[in-house]
Amino acid sequence: MIDFIRDYVKIVHNPQAACMEVTFTGFISYDELVEAAEYEFKMIQHYKLKKCLINLREISIYPEGGQEYIKAVWFPEAIKSGIRATAFIVPDDLFGKMSMQEAHSYTLEAEVMNYDHFNDQDTAMKWLKSVTMAMSSI
Repeated sequence: MIDFIRDYVKIVHNPQAACMEVTFTGFISYDELVEAAEYEFKMIQHYKLKKCLINLREISIYPEGGQEYIKAVWFPEAIKSGIRATAFIVPDDLFGKMSMQEAHSYTLEAEVMNYDHFNDQDTAMKWLKSVTMAMSSI
């Protein structure tokens, strides 16, 4: 499966970390958000991934309807596809950060998916590795 690279997002498989890495940049439309999410689900299923890192550092704000889409579709579908741990890198932009917090406020998924928010990629990857080790010892 090939990586998905557009002006607004990069979705790549990281075989060394056994995860999907997603990096959003700037403003993203609702249709672009849905297109990226649908590709993410395919990649998760194709590689049978259990974890992902989503870098929202450079996103300005979720598009109208985007927060609801993340809550109602992305979290449940990511879990259904196999994801059990997600590390989010928080946006630098204050409005982007507030938008992300609202979209990630849906806590029912925490029962099935571990997720947390970080300021940098190194810390996020270390957390994903620690969560993966904990999941494998269950």
